[in-house]
Amino acid sequence: MSTASHSPLSPSTGAVAPHAAAGRSLALVLWLGFAGLALALGLLLAGGTLPAGIGSLPGLSAVIGLLTLFVAAIVVTFSLRYMRADRRPAAYFGGIALLIASVMLFVFARHLVVLGIGWLASGVLLARLVGHDTAWSEARGAARRALLTFAVGDAALVVALVLLVSQTGTAQVDAVLAAVPSLPGWVTLSAALLLLVAAAARCALPPFAGWLLSSMTAPTPVSALMHAGLVNAGGFLLIRFAPVFEAAPIARAAAVAIGLVAALYGVGVMSVRPDIKRSLAGSTVSQMGFMIMSCGLGAYAAALWHIVAHGLFKAWLFLGSGSSVGMRGDKPAGLGEPATIGGVAVATLAVGAWLTLSPDASGSLVPLLLGLATALATLVEGLTGNIPLRARLAIGGLVAALIGFHAAGLAAMHALLGADAPSLLPPWALLALLGAFLAAWMWQQLRQARARPLPAALYVHLLNAGSAPAPALQTAEI
Repeated sequence: MSTASHSPLSPSTGAVAPHAAAGRSLALVLWLGFAGLALALGLLLAGGTLPAGIGSLPGLSAVIGLLTLFVAAIVVTFSLRYMRADRRPAAYFGGIALLIASVMLFVFARHLVVLGIGWLASGVLLARLVGHDTAWSEARGAARRALLTFAVGDAALVVALVLLVSQTGTAQVDAVLAAVPSLPGWVTLSAALLLLVAAAARCALPPFAGWLLSSMTAPTPVSALMHAGLVNAGGFLLIRFAPVFEAAPIARAAAVAIGLVAALYGVGVMSVRPDIKRSLAGSTVSQMGFMIMSCGLGAYAAALWHIVAHGLFKAWLFLGSGSSVGMRGDKPAGLGEPATIGGVAVATLAVGAWLTLSPDASGSLVPLLLGLATALATLVEGLTGNIPLRARLAIGGLVAALIGFHAAGLAAMHALLGADAPSLLPPWALLALLGAFLAAWMWQQLRQARARPLPAALYVHLLNAGSAPAPALQTAEI
C-alpha cells in the first residue's frame, strides 16, 4: 500500500482543501480583528477618550487583545504550512479559534460571570491543544496534568469571584473594584490571595510549573500561542484586580516572594535543559515570576509591558525553535572576567541607590534596573570580544535602540494605566531585592566562566523538572 494513498496531502483523499481553506479563513479573521482593534485604539487615543488608571478596562484590554490577536494571526498563518500533514486539522484550527475567542471573552469582560466563563474555558481548550496528538501517551499525560493544575487555579478564582460578589452585592467588575475600600480586611485579603493562586497556576509558577514544563508535547505553534494571553493571563488578572491587591499588603508581599522564587527556579531549569523547547519553557517560568513580582511591587505598567515584550519575543523563539535542529555549539561563556561581572553589578546597584533617593521611587525601579543590567551586560560582552570596530559600533547602536524601545514601551504603558501604585517596599528593601537578583546573576556568570557544574542533586532536580513520574527518572552524568 503506497504512502501517498494515506498522506493528508494526497489529492485522492479530498480532505485537505477544506481544512486548509478553514485555516486561511481563520488567519484572515484574526488579521482583520487585529487591524480593527488597533484602529479603534488609535482613534480613542487620538480623541483623548481612553480612560487611564490601573485596572481600567479599555487600555488594559486593548493591549492584551492586540497581543493575543497579533500572535494568534502569526501562529495560524505559520500553522498552514507547519501542520499541513496533521491528522486532525479540523480539531487543531477549531481548537485555536475557540481558544482565542475564550481569551478575548475574559480580557474584555465587564461582568464577573463572563470573565469566569472565559477564564475556565481557555484553560480547558489550552489543555486540549497540549494533548492534540491523542495517539501519543506523553501528550495525553501532559494534557491531564495541565487540566488538574488549571482546576486548582480555577477553583481559587471562582471562590474569589463568589466572595467578592457576595460582599459587594454586584457582579459588575467596575462596581466590585469601586467597592473594595469599603470591604472588611479579611475579605480583601482572602480574595487577593485566591486571585494570586489563580494567577500562579496559569503562569506556571512553582509549585504549578510542572504543567508548562511538560506541555512541550504540544505542537510548536501552540507553544508559541501560549504566550498570547494564556500563560501570561495571570498578570492580566492581577492588573485587572489591582484595587483588591492594593488593599491587601500581605498578598502583595506573597506575590513578590513567589515571583522571586519562580524567577530563580526558571533560570535554573533553562540553564540545564538540553532541549530547546523545555529550555524556553524554563525561561518562561522565570519571566512569569518576574512579572508577578512586578505586580506585587505595584509596578503594573512595567508588568504590562513585560507581558507584551515577552509574549512577542518568546512566540518568535518558539516558532524558530525548529531551526536549532542539527545546530551544534557551546553555550555562551558569559562575561568571563570576575572584575567585569562585578563591575556591571556594582554599576547597576549604584544607579539604583541614586534613583532610590528620589521621593518618587517606586516598585518600577527593580524591573527598570534589571533591564539596565541586561543592557550593560550585553554591551560589555559585545565590546570586550575580539571583533572589528564596525561590529562594536553596531552592537552599541543596537543596545541603545533597545533601551530606547524599552523606555518608549514603558512610557506607553504608563500612559494607559496611569501612575504606579505606592511601592510595597521601602527604598532599602528595593535595593536588597535588586541585589538578590544581581547576586544570582553574578553566580551564574562566574559558574559559566569557570566551567563549574551545579551540585549533583540540584542539577538532576532541575533536569527532571516537569518530567512525568516514571519508574526510572531521567538522570545525567555530572
